[in-house]
Amino acid sequence: MIKKFIPNFYYNSIYDIPVEEWKEKGIRLILTDLDNTLISYKENMPTSKLFEFKDKIINSGIELIIVSNSRKERVENFSKELGVPFVKFSTKPFKRGINKAIYKVAHGCYSKNQVVLLGDQIITDILGGNRCQINTCFIKAIDKTTDKLPTKINRFFEKKAILLVKKKYEEEYNLKLKKYFEETYDNKKM
Repeated sequence: MIKKFIPNFYYNSIYDIPVEEWKEKGIRLILTDLDNTLISYKENMPTSKLFEFKDKIINSGIELIIVSNSRKERVENFSKELGVPFVKFSTKPFKRGINKAIYKVAHGCYSKNQVVLLGDQIITDILGGNRCQINTCFIKAIDKTTDKLPTKINRFFEKKAILLVKKKYEEEYNLKLKKYFEETYDNKKM
């Protein structure tokens, strides 16, 4: 179970993702969380930089779908403005919403190794993607000060999960989570 908290990739921002490299490795579908992955909770609409990122993905032949746990119209409005399909109230880390995006919303038929889920939370995004046996990419949260209460609770458990990973899978921790953990949490409490 602890291994399911380990992402395949980690980047400080979505803009650091090597899209062409991913395409060469066979990635054909990117599922992405919305809040604090694409935009902070303070923002409501895509930025020009985000439109450029979307265009880069689409122009490379990779499909993009937003998969959010939020039930709010904000997800639908944002997705329509950006021009990408979405699944709201996805209930990550449960498989329902992720599988809906892969098998019902996506325009192509993809094998699990062709799909990657981006997200800023270990407990919802990474665990959910790993439970679905797809690639996962942990993105450093844009602005944690804007987190809502459920996300703040998840962050508490995230810290515990990362500590378990460090204890049991130190090599993978060092490769994929150490930089994030040391930048985010007070190491004196470890």
